Order: sequence, then C-alpha cells, then structure tokens
Amino acid sequence: MKSGLVAGLMALVAMAGPAGAADAAAVKAACAKSTSWSAAACECLAKRSASLSPVQRDYVVAALSEDTAAGEKAQAALSVTEFADVSTFMVNGLTDCGNE
Repeated sequence: MKSGLVAGLMALVAMAGPAGAADAAAVKAACAKSTSWSAAACECLAKRSASLSPVQRDYVVAALSEDTAAGEKAQAALSVTEFADVSTFMVNGLTDCGNE
C-alpha cells in the first residue's frame, strides 16, 4: 500500500500546480479532502509544508486536489530545482508523516 500511495502522489505531482498563495491550512484541507490519510498525517504534511515556498505550497495543494490547470501554472513558475524539491517533499511526506 505504501508504494502505491507514493506512486499516486508522484502521478499527482506530475500533473499539478498553484492555487494562489496556499498556506499550511490549505495543504491540510486538500490532504484531508483528497487522500485517505489520517488527520494526523495531513496535519504533519501541513506543518512540514512551512519549509516550502508559496509557489511550492500552491503546487502541493493543486497536486493533492488534482487541479491540472493550477498545477501547470505552478509548475511553470518553479525552477527545475524547486520542482525537484517539491517532488521530493511529496514523496517523503508519506514516510516523514508516518502514514502507512
């Protein structure tokens, strides 16, 4: 199940982008609405998103919400390094937040 969720997150990351200056609350809400993660895991992901730039958080929200248009917009605003960092954030979120 863990590898399936990672693959699902990577697929979402590949097609997502910004929602407009998303904050940790938006990350938590998108996680709770669009995943089967526990409330604690979504809270963890939201707290960890403080390490991201606003555009990277927008990307995370779009990815979790499966908002392709917002995802494309955010992706266009990210450098290659920023995109790699946010992709790593999404993959590591599963392990770092203890959601199995």
